[in-house]
Amino acid sequence: MISVLYVEDDTSLLEIGKFLLEKDGFIEADTCSSVNEALQKLSRKRYDAIISDYAMPVNNGMKFLKSLRSGGDTTPFFFFAGKGRKSVIIDALNLGADFYLEKAGNAKAQFEELVHEIRRVTEQKSTCMNLDRSDGILASVLESVAEGVLAVDPCGKITACNQKFLSLLKIPGELARTGSDSPILLKYIQDHLEDPDDFSRKIADISSDPAITCQGTIHDKEGQVFTWSSRAQKTGDTTSGRVWSFLDISDHDRTGQQLATVKDQLTAGEEELHHLRRERETQEAMIQKNEEILDIITRATPDGIITSIDGTIVTANKQFAEMLGYSTAELAGRSLPDFISPDSPGEVMDSVRSGSGGNYEYSALHRNGSSFSVESTGYPVRFQGGTILVSIVRRVPGTALPQETSPDSGEIPVEPERKEGSTSQELLPETRPDREIRPEPVSFVSVPAGITTKEGERISLTWELDDAHLAADAGESQPFQGNDDSSLISEIDDVIGPDTSTGSQDRGIRSWLAELRRKRRRFF
Repeated sequence: MISVLYVEDDTSLLEIGKFLLEKDGFIEADTCSSVNEALQKLSRKRYDAIISDYAMPVNNGMKFLKSLRSGGDTTPFFFFAGKGRKSVIIDALNLGADFYLEKAGNAKAQFEELVHEIRRVTEQKSTCMNLDRSDGILASVLESVAEGVLAVDPCGKITACNQKFLSLLKIPGELARTGSDSPILLKYIQDHLEDPDDFSRKIADISSDPAITCQGTIHDKEGQVFTWSSRAQKTGDTTSGRVWSFLDISDHDRTGQQLATVKDQLTAGEEELHHLRRERETQEAMIQKNEEILDIITRATPDGIITSIDGTIVTANKQFAEMLGYSTAELAGRSLPDFISPDSPGEVMDSVRSGSGGNYEYSALHRNGSSFSVESTGYPVRFQGGTILVSIVRRVPGTALPQETSPDSGEIPVEPERKEGSTSQELLPETRPDREIRPEPVSFVSVPAGITTKEGERISLTWELDDAHLAADAGESQPFQGNDDSSLISEIDDVIGPDTSTGSQDRGIRSWLAELRRKRRRFF
């Protein structure tokens, strides 16, 4: 629903106009008959659009528009006035009026035209606001990656780069401004390399074939070592630019998995960088693509990514939720300070609640009550007078995450399915060399049995009885009609030999199984 303020000193036209504006259900109109009354309404309520007559007593529509624009109010403004001089219309548009319609002819048709223009202008403004929000979040994500990133268009003009790129290669800021020539910047990099020939050949290859993908390693004159890659950015089958990435490997090597993750992030970002350069008429498509790429990045990165407003979690990716032992649905709408240990630095809580951002190390609270150390970088994004805090959270290296369950948690393990033709030996745990059969921990009554094998080695077996079976035994007197255990005894005989235990501490396997069958107890 679009909210509109309609200002007109002709009260009869005011009533008709309100009816015609609201009849299709797209607009809700408030009316007033003077500029002073309109200013009072605007002090109490924000409107999506304003319709005003021009000639009114005390203050006319032009003074009304000047007052709004001088105070920073950018609400779309529409003149609906009597026939005026061309110079008046030009002055109104120069002052920031969005539309000027002269009163003439059929009132119904004219108000339909006003409704059409109001919907067009307000929807365009909403799209621009959403694009600004999307741009801000994307810029925060771009600054959070560890690589230096440079993006250029097909003409070689720089379209974007992050601060990491400038600091890694010590690039002067004036060389990397948006719209600058990338060949000049690449020549600057080349002049600071220890051996620039290979890099020069790669640049020549790119010039001859804009769709080529190149990569390599470079050494600068100060001893730093970088890996770099350059790949074409495509929209469909059309090459729409090129993305360069640089990674400092002077102090440590990156694992193959980390490199693959970074490349995936850059690949997902290439399409987004192209969309940010498209014309305003394609903004709707740009926003949709931005959201798709953000979703890919939040799922692909190993770090936790969350957005919050005034300390309340809006969204959280799966990595952050699993880090704390929750699902993403459980975290949405929760207070972020609830997951920060009270012994963390006070400025952490202040930053989360105010949305000011920054770099912090603090103790996070797991679902099971334990805590662990994390590093967090917060990026505040301004949107519609408020602040969205985008936080990148990663575990401090060398700190283990808490386990969701412990070995004595009491969870009943799932018994492995016996395959057709398998033997009991094949179901023994992987601790077979120790000759010890260990059942998974369950809430049963356990009775051990020691047995000596044919080779003279001792192993232990355990049979267990849960509460449900004990209760069933107590209420039943019918003999157990279980499966024949002769096959099982034969298989066990292959390991321990025939039953020869008599009166010793060892319990014979046959008597052990007989008691098992008699008591209707389960054998694990």
